[in-house]
Amino acid sequence: MKNQSLSRKMLTQFTACIAVLLLLATPLFYFLTKHYYAEDMIDIIEAVGQGQPIPTLDLEEDIMHGIMIQFGVITLVLAIALILTMRFISHRLWHPFDETLRQIEGFRLEDGALPVLPESSVKEFARLNHTLTALMRNSLASYRTHKEFTENASHELQTPLAVFQSKLDLLLQQPNLSERQAEIIQGLYENVTRLTRLNRNLLLLAKIDNRQYEQMETINLDDFLNGQLSSLESLTGNITLYKDFQTTLTIRANRTLLESLVNNLVVNAVRHNHPQGEIGLTLTNSQLIVANTSDEPPLDEKLVFNRFYRTSEKTAGNGLGLAIVKAVCEYHGWKVNYLYSKGKHCFVINF
Repeated sequence: MKNQSLSRKMLTQFTACIAVLLLLATPLFYFLTKHYYAEDMIDIIEAVGQGQPIPTLDLEEDIMHGIMIQFGVITLVLAIALILTMRFISHRLWHPFDETLRQIEGFRLEDGALPVLPESSVKEFARLNHTLTALMRNSLASYRTHKEFTENASHELQTPLAVFQSKLDLLLQQPNLSERQAEIIQGLYENVTRLTRLNRNLLLLAKIDNRQYEQMETINLDDFLNGQLSSLESLTGNITLYKDFQTTLTIRANRTLLESLVNNLVVNAVRHNHPQGEIGLTLTNSQLIVANTSDEPPLDEKLVFNRFYRTSEKTAGNGLGLAIVKAVCEYHGWKVNYLYSKGKHCFVINF
């Protein structure tokens, strides 16, 4: 069947609805004709046939009553047709559009699946589905290309960086190095270490985006954090790490990603702290709060979780720690927020 425009189909079905209703109202129109328009003529014919005098005619009154009643019937028919069109016919015509919206709302690039949009005999909806399908297909192709490039680039960089680092280790162990040579090699070593960490973080983000951490388990969060305290305290140095676990909280999570989330939050708290500062881990019945003292002003809430965002060029790190935290939270369906309260930077994870 050839596709028609939405306006044409609606007009056609509205006209058909009126025709059906008028057909159903035919007995009523017959009744009006017989008892109003033709009533006086029938009385005259009967009187003449019986040889009786012609009765007094009320033709004008009957016609006016008939016209008004007929006008009311036609108006009622149009109103019913309009209601049926808007309530039922319109709903049926727009059903493919609603189904398309439902499919689009469930579309995720990470899933890698192209939704099947419903067929429609409405020309506009068919064009819309064709355009959306082409757009989603191109988006999926671009996403796959970007994903493969990120994975391949990160993997390919791992080996030369490891070789470079091992060569620098050997150079640092060479005898008879001058102080100047040792400084240059040490600077190179620090840069390659930074590149290795950057590559590792980018690869982690790529794996999270590609949903490669599907193994989930039930984790008792307070037990998990207690088990991580010793390794976390080794990162804090002279900064005091204290905990305030107000309740027992059980979550479903990937253990590797959860470890990465906690480590990145603590490393960020250490990096932006001051000597003899504090870091607090607070656990409530639905939240994990990591707060740290700092001499720095409040951060920009809109930018703090962006990749490569740093408060200044002097800040250590590559600006991916909090981006990893946000990616882990989004992967699990959690919410992460930043706030500045009482001179402390606070990161709140809502489970």
